[in-house]
Amino acid sequence: MLSFKKTALYLIFSIILINFLSGCSGERTTEEFLESYSVRIGTTVSISNPNGDITVTGWDGDKVEIYAFKESMHGQEALDEVDIFIEVADEMIIRTEHPSQQAKVSVSYQVKLPENVFLGIAEGSNGDIKVENLSGNAVLTTSNGSITAVEVNGTVSARSSNGDIKISGVRGLGILQTSNGNIDAELPRLPEDLDIKTSNGSITLSLAPELEADLAAKTSNGSVSYSGLNIETGEIEQTSLIGTINGGGSKINIVTSNGSIELVPLK
Repeated sequence: MLSFKKTALYLIFSIILINFLSGCSGERTTEEFLESYSVRIGTTVSISNPNGDITVTGWDGDKVEIYAFKESMHGQEALDEVDIFIEVADEMIIRTEHPSQQAKVSVSYQVKLPENVFLGIAEGSNGDIKVENLSGNAVLTTSNGSITAVEVNGTVSARSSNGDIKISGVRGLGILQTSNGNIDAELPRLPEDLDIKTSNGSITLSLAPELEADLAAKTSNGSVSYSGLNIETGEIEQTSLIGTINGGGSKINIVTSNGSIELVPLK
């Protein structure tokens, strides 16, 4: 016979399981959205999506194309509660509207922008963000996901809490920050001060050899190294470096707690 303690534990587990199953249909339900929009030349597009990936790419079409894939394990009713809001005015806004903070539906976006339409903000909470081959001073933000930006004719800023950040082929960098992830970025020019930070991860920064900058790089558990750059060091240790690049200029501040920092020339 089962003991009283084991019986009680069995009943508690059964109640938890029943409650879980009652809130989940167990069937994967999906829905697709595909629309194209004509916008004015120079329009900036902003995207907000709490739960799901965001991919934005440039293309040779003359309209903004939006493909969204809605998915849930809570049935059609849950899908119907989530709306895709689109507004075209001075700015184009694409937004996923959830009925509550508890996200039972994920929405993944694939957005295509014409050459003369710019990306402004892409923000999410649970999902990756990837942008490629487009224009605009993009601000990319997510909580649980990676951020990748490739070939962007503009300045890119990126923030994540749990995910890697990788930036290449951009015109400039804004703030790059993550808590649990690596940062790998290219810096072709430095018009203003720049902060690059992570807590648990390594940082690799490829700098244009001709940049003029004041440099401060520090890690708590790791090493700081550089090669192929004209750096005059004022203070250098295994875990920190303070100096100037080509005589100094705007400030570059690089910080991590658990990881290494590597500075290399941009090719």
